[in-house]
Amino acid sequence: MLKIRQPRNAYDLLGLPRGATGVQIRARYRQLIRRHRKELSTSDLMQNDRFREWTNAYLLLMSPDRRDYTHRLRESRGREQPDDRLGKLPKAQVMLIQAEAAYVRRKLNEAAEIAREALKQEKRSAAGCALLGDILSDQGKYNNALTMYNYAIQFDPDNRRYWQLLQEVTALRDGKATPRRYRSEIATPLNRPASAWVGIGLAVVFVELSMLYMQTRWGSPGPFGIPVNLLYWAVADGLLMGLVLAATGVLRKFEDELLWYQVSGIGAEMTPVGVFVALPGVVFFWAAPTFYLFVSFLDENISLSITIALVLCSAMTVAFGQLAPEASRTAAYLLGGNFVFLGFLCGWLLGSIRMRRFER
Repeated sequence: MLKIRQPRNAYDLLGLPRGATGVQIRARYRQLIRRHRKELSTSDLMQNDRFREWTNAYLLLMSPDRRDYTHRLRESRGREQPDDRLGKLPKAQVMLIQAEAAYVRRKLNEAAEIAREALKQEKRSAAGCALLGDILSDQGKYNNALTMYNYAIQFDPDNRRYWQLLQEVTALRDGKATPRRYRSEIATPLNRPASAWVGIGLAVVFVELSMLYMQTRWGSPGPFGIPVNLLYWAVADGLLMGLVLAATGVLRKFEDELLWYQVSGIGAEMTPVGVFVALPGVVFFWAAPTFYLFVSFLDENISLSITIALVLCSAMTVAFGQLAPEASRTAAYLLGGNFVFLGFLCGWLLGSIRMRRFER
């Protein structure tokens, strides 16, 4: 597998800062599993090299050995790969890892079956009971989930997360709360509610009307000879589309896509993917798709949200170029995307503020 630079330690493997909390570590681990090679079956995933690397890093950072490991990283200048913890686990715990992988990939029946088999071999596993409780809760079997959370608390009474899960499923069972809809790692336009489509449609209509409005009101020439009003509307229309697409859930959260997800980078062990997309796009927009294609190939991952952003901003840039006066048309084609993309990023960031994602 091609890589710009290989990660050197457990934090690099998961793309996490060294101050990451347990909640952040679990969320990141599950995020990576959901993204990775969806065509693989759960059993094949367990043999996948990258999955095993992530799992070994996750097991290390969630263990009591994390403090000593982090201390050793300071002495070794950040160079110490995690050991093969997955290969040393008892069969029951390996089965729980497999069940969790099936669960986060939304194969709930398979996950429940594997978790039950694991608990037959290790009946007093608090983590196994809690995991089966998560699966049963997502299946709507609240009484059964309640029983499993009670077992988890009985075996590990000091775990605050288990108490919280118990309270949540009790509220669901009693009708005092509604199930929080699971949202996949990569949101798609196909699973948006009707209200989202209405909002997106209105935004598109507004953008089209603004373009028609500009044709008779170009204003004075601005940078590179591009009319000032065209630049203003390019930023405004980009901001509107980014805001609406993020707020309706078509785009995933700004920080998840451009800051949280990291790849091996030049000059740093792990670099946010936004460095390869946002920065080139603001300086010269047409460089952003090229950079992102290259990074996606190396990292073996393509984000639908970033792809939508680049395609939409490209289309808007071409439309503004076609509408621009003939004397400034070439400049509008080449540089108009900088302003569209800048506005889009700002809108995406603002729209992400109101997004809520349930992730356990």
